[in-house]
Amino acid sequence: MNHRSWRTRLILISLAVLTLIGAVATGASAFVLLQLGRIERHELADVLTSAPQQPVTAADVLIDQSRTAAANPDSATAGDGASIGDDASGDDAVLGEQDEFSSSSSAGNLTAGEPVLPGGPDGENYLLVGTDSPLGLAADDPLRAGHSDQNRLADVMMVIRLRDDGTAAMMSIPRDLAAEIAGTSDIAGTGVIAKINSAYNRDRTTAARAARLIDTVEENLDITLQHFVEADFQAFLRLVDAVGGVEMTFDRPLRDQPKENATDPTESRSGFVTGAGTHLLDGRQALAYVRSRHLEEQLPDGTWRQHGAWNDLARTDRQRGFMRTAAAQVAPALLANPINLLAVLDIAADHLSTSDTLSIVNDGRRLADKFAGLDVDVDVEDYELRVVDVHDPVRWSLGLDPLRAEHNQRVLDVFRGIGWDDIVESRVRVQVTGTARHQVAARLSELGFDAQAAGPMPEGISHAPEGTVVYLAPQGRLAAGLLVSHLLPVPDFAGHAELDATTVILHIGDEPLRIDPGYRRVDVPPADQLAP
Repeated sequence: MNHRSWRTRLILISLAVLTLIGAVATGASAFVLLQLGRIERHELADVLTSAPQQPVTAADVLIDQSRTAAANPDSATAGDGASIGDDASGDDAVLGEQDEFSSSSSAGNLTAGEPVLPGGPDGENYLLVGTDSPLGLAADDPLRAGHSDQNRLADVMMVIRLRDDGTAAMMSIPRDLAAEIAGTSDIAGTGVIAKINSAYNRDRTTAARAARLIDTVEENLDITLQHFVEADFQAFLRLVDAVGGVEMTFDRPLRDQPKENATDPTESRSGFVTGAGTHLLDGRQALAYVRSRHLEEQLPDGTWRQHGAWNDLARTDRQRGFMRTAAAQVAPALLANPINLLAVLDIAADHLSTSDTLSIVNDGRRLADKFAGLDVDVDVEDYELRVVDVHDPVRWSLGLDPLRAEHNQRVLDVFRGIGWDDIVESRVRVQVTGTARHQVAARLSELGFDAQAAGPMPEGISHAPEGTVVYLAPQGRLAAGLLVSHLLPVPDFAGHAELDATTVILHIGDEPLRIDPGYRRVDVPPADQLAP
């Protein structure tokens, strides 16, 4: 996650534009305000989703024993919960309403049994789109190949989460990811399955395109989006020119494959041709390079051969090198010269558009203040979804790798406000044994736990206890604490050396057990106090 992709760098530059605008707007002149007024804003507030509450994690419910003494867990009070008694059928058990709990934000004397509520949103998600519209390119420009002025495909899509603590997380959305396109369901409820970037080319206006893409991303990835920003080809091209170009070094002469029937070998498809050595690429050359699909290299004998794989994933790999180099040169150039800042304003006015949920001046200032000390290598997390080639139902597309489902779910969780290492219900495996184990496992599954009925006796335990007991590994306090935060009365705890940190055993004893969807603070004894 430490290697920045070219997409990440491009989005960082886009964010830099917003923050620089905010910084410049602090001393706004008539010219600055005039330029800012030219930035197109789209009515998307009704399409974008409000930031959800921050999910409760195990760290929120577990009492830190170094700060406070544990209270008597039996003193906890509960509202109506699911009561599962001695009857193994459990037919009369009904899951009750969640109690009206007080906020969990208090850091004072924490007491076992104290109710815990989700916190407020800790950040917002921005959908950033780089489009491949050729508007502004010369009629004979090779970069127009395969594009019309009506084309406006989302060539680059990223979600960036800006957190309140001044850190950020970024995730690329593969443009060839197969997805059900929002708003295409027929009378039977079946929607059109296509590459996700095609959602941006089904409507006439940018606002309508953006609305469909926003809905498609939210529905297929199950994340919410609060803001939208779009930039086109020309923004990239002009930004490179504004800083005087980007130096790149090549081991061998490179070119994009020549056009069909071309007599001049330098007449390539994208227009990119370069010799070996270090070269200063202007905006048009840089754009031709990052968009090259059929890159060739020249051998010492003068012949040309294919350079790398000719597909989008290989192209992305090549682009990373360019964007790493470009980012190191662009940011200092932008900040070193006020004229460059004014050029950025002009570029933004011409080629940047946003949702009406963003105030260019006020939000730009806020971003500038919040991320003034941002260290990209420390404060920005870069995530990638794991994908595989699929040919059904969309040929030559990508799908989320089923063998990396846990990884992909963790990536998406980051953009739901859940940290990579946070312990939440979906990451806790519960083996339920004893009385009414099937009913208890079903109730816990409804709360999001990976719960399964395992048998009448805990594995590795010779004598089943009479009461309800949670067995955990020495490093499993967080997982056990999250489980027990939903249980009343609070069970006993015991150690189990063969479990891992996120697996617990819940043995149901003879007394009734209530399962509540709400959370309460719990005190889990440290490992050295747990008897096996």
